[in-house]
Amino acid sequence: MLKFVTGRTLSLLVASVAILFAPLAFADDADDVMAVVQQWADTEADLVAQGKLIRADRVQVTGNGRQSDQAGNLRVQIANHNARVKTAGGEPEMIVRIESPQVAVYGDTAVVSFMRLFNVIPYNSDPIPQNRAWFTLVMVKERGSWGIAHSHVSQANN
Repeated sequence: MLKFVTGRTLSLLVASVAILFAPLAFADDADDVMAVVQQWADTEADLVAQGKLIRADRVQVTGNGRQSDQAGNLRVQIANHNARVKTAGGEPEMIVRIESPQVAVYGDTAVVSFMRLFNVIPYNSDPIPQNRAWFTLVMVKERGSWGIAHSHVSQANN
């Protein structure tokens, strides 16, 4: 004999299933967030590609101050990079590693904290000593994609 599910029973069933599978959804989001963080690290030598991972309203806080004009910041970064390439006579090799990431997902917002290890090997000179910095990224999920909305950088003692 088949029983029909009432509206209230169906609501309770759906809520129970949602509670059961919610940790899995957040685990998928954490993986997606880390994939964007890794892509951000991997595109350090391609600032235009990296810029696509950063929201237009991103605020960046560093030891040098606060920047809220992402388009202007990107123009400065590209100009500085191009000047370094011209001076060196070629593209440097840049290697960025993400160490000990911690991800917390709060719905469509995520906070990621990690140590960034950054090595630059200039085209025509000796390698630059490794740079280490603590990073915190606040990311927002919009239309199914994660974007960097805020970044805070603090130099780590070498």
